Amino acid sequence: MLEELIDALLYEGYALYPYTPGSTKNSTPTPFGIVYPPGYAADQPAAHDTLRMDMALEPAAEGAEIEATVRFLQAGTDSERRAIERRVELPRTSLDALRDGGVGAPFEFDGLTGRARVRVHEIDGDRSRVRVRVCVHNTTEPERAIEDRGSALAHSLISTHVIAHAPGSRFESATEHPELQSVNTFPVLATEADDTALGATIVLPDHPRLAPESAGSLFDGTEIEEALLLHVQTLSDPEREAIASGDPAVRAMVERAACATPEEMMRLHGRLEMRDPEIKES
Repeated sequence: MLEELIDALLYEGYALYPYTPGSTKNSTPTPFGIVYPPGYAADQPAAHDTLRMDMALEPAAEGAEIEATVRFLQAGTDSERRAIERRVELPRTSLDALRDGGVGAPFEFDGLTGRARVRVHEIDGDRSRVRVRVCVHNTTEPERAIEDRGSALAHSLISTHVIAHAPGSRFESATEHPELQSVNTFPVLATEADDTALGATIVLPDHPRLAPESAGSLFDGTEIEEALLLHVQTLSDPEREAIASGDPAVRAMVERAACATPEEMMRLHGRLEMRDPEIKES
């Protein structure tokens, strides 16, 4: 379930209506969670060339270990027409080893370079918890100067998500630790056991999940799903033909949305779930 959720999150803002390659409306994608090249980020106050997730962890009594994964999209070339999914793994490592400088992994994908690192720090005045920090840096140095955001995206880590997994240990909600400041990411508890933390590109609740009514991933930056399906069904035949000759990821999304039945659309109107409140023991 977590992988399916991240698969959907990776493509938020990836393409916007009307999706046609030649359209001037929404022609520049608006993805979230961008780690820009340092040469561009240095001149843009709202841009980051790094990502940092901080979470508090209550370690297992014995043999506590942590592993981490970084997932992001890399812009494809004009011939490839679509973004490429990338993954960087940081191996499972003992807490003691992570206290001593942590574990890092440099990476390089078709000219895009960077490094990722996970480490553990003590929390002042608290011996029962530690701070887990996962950092991602973009170290790409393009041959040509970057003139605008559009060209910067070609050298960026797009829709960057980080996952930290600590079997047998328990992460604590970021809402309980305002002193821990993450940068360019929004960490949440990702599993019922609280042994996994997800650094998401958008604000999510703890324990997020995909709605069972969803017909599949859409790309329009968290827009209402029913509205997007209706938008797709209003596309003309020439517009659909233009989409079919472009990005295959967009083509597959549009084809799936165009096949939505009235019954499937009705299920998107929402539901009411009744749950007993959870009472935490102090």
